[in-house]
Amino acid sequence: MSNDDIIEIDLGYSPISDKCRRRLDEVTIKKDGQVWRIHKNDSDPFPSKPHAHNLESRLKMDLSTGNLYYKNEFQETIKTKYLFDLRDRAEKKGVLLPELKV
Repeated sequence: MSNDDIIEIDLGYSPISDKCRRRLDEVTIKKDGQVWRIHKNDSDPFPSKPHAHNLESRLKMDLSTGNLYYKNEFQETIKTKYLFDLRDRAEKKGVLLPELKV
């Protein structure tokens, strides 16, 4: 199964209770209709360690600069406000972030 075979549906609530076992090695953050996934132990250090994966566009985000990459090719830089919000949400979920470089 590839990422192209995965469809994500946001119900707005979770049918799984907080008592149920969940993955501890990745964090999913939803912001402005975008879904970002951060693998805490991602073996790929590019573009930062860790970095965020956008599930829809397959972009990678450098969590130290906000730079976006597609297949290791620079695309653009997100707004600093968006990066700060994403980083704040990730930290609240226990993600150790790279040093900020903006």
